[in-house]
Order: sequence, then C-alpha cells, then structure tokens
Amino acid sequence: MDAQRDEEAAAAAAAAPLLAAPAGSTRSPAADGHILSAAFLFVFAAYGAAQNLESTVNTEGDLGTVSLGILYTSFTVFSVVAPPVVTRLGPKRALVVGSSRYVLFILANLVPTWYTMVPASLYLGFCASIIWVGQGTYLTSAALSHARENNLPEGRTLGNFTGEFWGIIASTQVRFTRAIISRNMMDRF
Repeated sequence: MDAQRDEEAAAAAAAAPLLAAPAGSTRSPAADGHILSAAFLFVFAAYGAAQNLESTVNTEGDLGTVSLGILYTSFTVFSVVAPPVVTRLGPKRALVVGSSRYVLFILANLVPTWYTMVPASLYLGFCASIIWVGQGTYLTSAALSHARENNLPEGRTLGNFTGEFWGIIASTQVRFTRAIISRNMMDRF
C-alpha cells in the first residue's frame, strides 16, 4: 500500500511542472493555445515554402535534396535528447529557440552553398526536435489548465486543443494552383 502511494506521489510530482499555469501569464490557457497555433501557422507557412522549393531550386550537386536529408536525419537523431533539453529550457524558451532556427534555415537559402545549407540543416534538425517537444508540452499544459479551470473533461479538452492546432498547421499546405483555379472556372463566374 505504501509503495502504491509512493508511486502516485512520484507521478504527481513529475506532472506538477506540466500542469502548472504559465508563470506570470494573465491570458487564459485557451488563448495560449490559440496563440501557439497562430505562431506555428506563420513559422511553418514560411518554412513550408522554402522546403517545397529546396530540391527544385538548389539543384547543383543535389544540394537541396542533401540538405533536406541532413535536416530530417538530424531531426530523428536529436529527438532522443530533445526531452531533457526542453525540461532544462522550459517549453516557452524551447519554442522561441526552435522557431528562431527556422528563420536561420530560410535565410541560408538566400546564399545556398554547401557551407551555408549543410550547417543550417544540421542545426535546424536539432532545433526542430526541440520545438516539437516544446509544442507538445506547452499545448498539453494549456489544455489541462483550461480543463481544470472550467471543470471540463481533460481528455476531450486535450483533443480539442490538439485538433485545433493540427487543423491550423495543415492549412499551411493549402496550395492554389492553376489546376484549381483554371481559366474555365473563372469564365463561369
């Protein structure tokens, strides 16, 4: 019986930082979720455009393809160390650090050489692992705080927050192509 109580106390202590309301925040947890979603929308709309053009524009020596390969390989490898880094930085700092590195990668595309793209891709792979762990931690914390404050079921609230976030992120992949808005469709209106 004591062992079970000790395990429950340890689990509660481990979850305390996750469930704590953001320090100094006067916004509601729902507003925090909306702001996080909007921030990711802007960051990934810009990054998505750069990524989609990478292998088309940077063709010399397959620089674009190689840099994306390095980026996603390093993202996979660094995902192992991301949780302790986010724990040390905190989710908010992890989000700022991770998102600022996407800007660095986009800027490296202005002068696409092996000396700019390879280090930027490697570094972005590390920071991408941090931003995604930070995002999951922060969004979960906001959802659980919102559920507690409003006496809502935690699972359903977490699902609502997550659904909104991923719906907004998916909207960065909307493309307006000539096939969708063709001359024939325009003539009908």
